[in-house]
Amino acid sequence: MQNKINNKVGQAPFEWLTIYCAANAVEANIVKGLLINNNIDCQLLGESLQGAVGEIPLEQTQVRVQVFAIKERQARQILVNYTQVQQSAPDWVCPNCNEHNGSTFDFCWSCRTPHND
Repeated sequence: MQNKINNKVGQAPFEWLTIYCAANAVEANIVKGLLINNNIDCQLLGESLQGAVGEIPLEQTQVRVQVFAIKERQARQILVNYTQVQQSAPDWVCPNCNEHNGSTFDFCWSCRTPHND
């Protein structure tokens, strides 16, 4: 998914701006968690539209992650790191319950067994 977001010149420091368009609410909340863990306030837009997939155009159901303009640079660096980890780490299967887990999961989503690298 492409995440090119055009910003206005002279952006006000406390104006919300979209830095990421997630394919779904789960991915958006992962990104939100990464930002919050780095003390960056953020908000999600469009999360409630996920239930309308199929009823409205797909591009309108994307969940947008927004941060204050003053935190854009720091947030984009976190997103670069997130994208690199997402692309390089393989998905894994839980040794306890055999459930398939995404590469960004540190614990099995089903039984909470920690991922052993």
